Amino acid sequence: MRVGRKRSSVVVYLLLIAAAGWSLLPFVWIVAGSFKPHLEIQAGRVLPWQSYRVAGGAEGAGRERYVTTENYRKIFTKLSGLPTYYFNTVYLAAAATFLSLLVGSLAGYGFAHFRFSGHKLLFSLLLLTIMIPAEVLLIGQFELMFRFRLYDKVAGLLTAYVAGHLLLVIFIMRNVFASVPQDLIDSAMIDGAGTWRVFWDLMVPLGRNGLAACAILTFLGIWNEFLFALTFTSSEKVRTLPVGIVMLKGQYGLFNSGVLFATVLLSFLPIVIVFVVLQKYFVRGLSAGALKA
Repeated sequence: MRVGRKRSSVVVYLLLIAAAGWSLLPFVWIVAGSFKPHLEIQAGRVLPWQSYRVAGGAEGAGRERYVTTENYRKIFTKLSGLPTYYFNTVYLAAAATFLSLLVGSLAGYGFAHFRFSGHKLLFSLLLLTIMIPAEVLLIGQFELMFRFRLYDKVAGLLTAYVAGHLLLVIFIMRNVFASVPQDLIDSAMIDGAGTWRVFWDLMVPLGRNGLAACAILTFLGIWNEFLFALTFTSSEKVRTLPVGIVMLKGQYGLFNSGVLFATVLLSFLPIVIVFVVLQKYFVRGLSAGALKA
């Protein structure tokens, strides 16, 4: 019996390792390709141990090389708009995540521990709106952007991103706060704590795992968002990184897979940093948010 269990465990681990390796393959391909010339990528020779010869006319022509950093140099010499795209995306992701967590956690606390007329109906309606695809609301939001003069402005994108991720934060944080015993809140109020102090000094520290999970999901969703950024902007000064990456070829007449791979790799860095910093809270936060409905 024990031998059979060990064999089944080994099979499960091997399957998991294979699945993880398969999911990492595109990332490895991009990392390796960012250090190879365009022609080598087109030929499928992106592995680090596959050498190539520098074409004639280039610096070091005729020499054999394995990797090159030329793709990263071209990012900052030919793609003049990239720093603007990067700044806009970092600003929008950070600001929208902060505002979504602030407003969503307050609303989640209200739904979890305040009983007012129609609170269950209102929360149910909010859950129903989560099921509506964002693309369905795109035309209506586009009209609102023009009416309120928010089209092609960072403030317009910020408003759209906060509105789009607020419901998810409310749902998760409502469930996280609902798992906090009411007796604990009553004890704090008996000791003289008001509603605001209970929220900031008690609920926020207890709900930090849920807040971290919401922060990762919101930041990741905004960082990778493409459709709204493409629809609600038209000028380079407001453009975000996903839109900028897609427009690299046509905008600059640059048909270079190596430069494109290097740009995509740089776009990964903030996501990796955020996840590394908050990873220990992520799973616990999602689990806490699933305790109560």
